Amino acid sequence: MPWLTDYCNDAEQTDRLAGRPNHVSLLAAGLFGETGSVLTELKKAERETAAYPSYRNRLVEEIGDLLWYFARLATILAPSEVQKLDALAGRTLRPGDGDAMTEALTLGGAAGALLATLQQKTDNVAASQLGTIWRALLRVARSVRVDLRDAARRNLEKTESRWPPVREFIPLFDDDFDEEEQLPRTLDVEFRQIGRSGKQVVLLRCNGLNLGDRLTDNIDEPDFYRFHDIFHLAHAAYLGWSPILRVLLNCKRKSNPRVDENEDGARARIIEEAVSATVFSRAKETRFYDGIDHVDYDLLKTISEFVRGFEVDAVPLWQWEEAILNGYRVFRALRDNGGGTVTVDLDNRNLRYAAPSSRQTARQSVESFAAP
Repeated sequence: MPWLTDYCNDAEQTDRLAGRPNHVSLLAAGLFGETGSVLTELKKAERETAAYPSYRNRLVEEIGDLLWYFARLATILAPSEVQKLDALAGRTLRPGDGDAMTEALTLGGAAGALLATLQQKTDNVAASQLGTIWRALLRVARSVRVDLRDAARRNLEKTESRWPPVREFIPLFDDDFDEEEQLPRTLDVEFRQIGRSGKQVVLLRCNGLNLGDRLTDNIDEPDFYRFHDIFHLAHAAYLGWSPILRVLLNCKRKSNPRVDENEDGARARIIEEAVSATVFSRAKETRFYDGIDHVDYDLLKTISEFVRGFEVDAVPLWQWEEAILNGYRVFRALRDNGGGTVTVDLDNRNLRYAAPSSRQTARQSVESFAAP
């Protein structure tokens, strides 16, 4: 059953490279790069064998990405050929001359030839080149037993998770629980920085009470990780999820033993801390996302792997991106002002920051970091 034509139309709606003067060159470079990614996965599978259990999912994802670039190029360079290519997908192809690695190398060579043709700035790219690439891709998919329609579907799901046409937060995970087992819909938390024994320590205060432990950077070279509880507040605001905050606020969902043990338990808390620490290590390389409006996909994919099997796995990637970017905007304000008060608003999915009262004469502004 034909499917490539529909996929080409869907892919066009997700092309964030459109409008750039070097649009086609970027697409061709992406196609060539994705053939390298497919080869990398095949090499890992050959080298690691049983020690590489994630091979299958990664390979399907890489093939889906490669297919996206091909679909965009076919639509732009040879739109009249798309239906012919679609029909070819349903035919039985002549067996290839080699194994999956050999077929993938052939695919890479064909993609490289297309890139070279485009670099020569010729007016027309022969439709036969796209046909060569498509046949090679079909043979690669067949040799590794990947259904291209399934790879296309997964690619669109991933793209929509990251860049949906309409951004709507998924419902809060505890909506159906009694109020005492819900994360507070509005919460004011003061980050108070104090000096103790030659170190800077951060203490959280909420409703006149201390919240959690006093935190230091726990590293030789100070990096302000002592303010990292802001990330748990960001997780609550933008994801509706924070097992650590549930413990701190004593609002675990004990009325449901399964949820209490599996979603609010120790393992979930360890996962949340691991996510925070992993993102922090990447954020240090980017000046804590100062001036950056996106999170790289590899990091978002790593987070997805961390949380697989937990309720937060249902959260789309764009919400994770909002949680990270807005969490680090407030983190930078806490760092620069030596503390402050953060309002967590789960109803409106945002964080608001106010500088410490002792510094109000220097900085009176209140910033609101809301998702679009």
